[in-house]
Amino acid sequence: MLLRGIATLVFAAACASAASADEPMQLVELRSRFEAIAHPTEADRVRYIMSLVRLRESFTRADYKKMEAIDTEVVKHPMPSEVDSADLRKRIVGQWTSPRHSYLYRANGTWTMLPEFEDGMQATHGVWHIERNTFFQNALVKPPEPPDRGETMIILTDTDFVWSTHIAPYYMRRGDVYPWRD
Repeated sequence: MLLRGIATLVFAAACASAASADEPMQLVELRSRFEAIAHPTEADRVRYIMSLVRLRESFTRADYKKMEAIDTEVVKHPMPSEVDSADLRKRIVGQWTSPRHSYLYRANGTWTMLPEFEDGMQATHGVWHIERNTFFQNALVKPPEPPDRGETMIILTDTDFVWSTHIAPYYMRRGDVYPWRD
């Protein structure tokens, strides 16, 4: 009986360490510090998410499991729904770069992939809007896309925009260079 109990504990410990093996130690430390805050403020949440974003950027594509662990943590901390939509709409205007493409978001609610024209062809483009903490965007293509149901915004600062499908987050940085490492 005692031997079976010990074996069960060893098995449980092995499973727990295997489940967290892909989590970088820095993620565990950041999460512990954030969770130690009795009543985190919005500023605490923003600092935490920004730390996670910078940590994610420090890894290469070969570290995709570590990046997925960070993504899983990021989507757990959405922007509060009672945010100022007008402020967010002003903040999104400008050029943003994802790991794959650059985009221009205009104040009139339109967006385009950059460069806007290449070889005489217009790049993918569409419309966007923000309602509370939900980001909507649709590409203007033929046949038309179904209306976007919106995606939850995680963070929108002067330098970073992260939103989520609740499965995986999308990351963009202000400007024309994304700090992606191979």
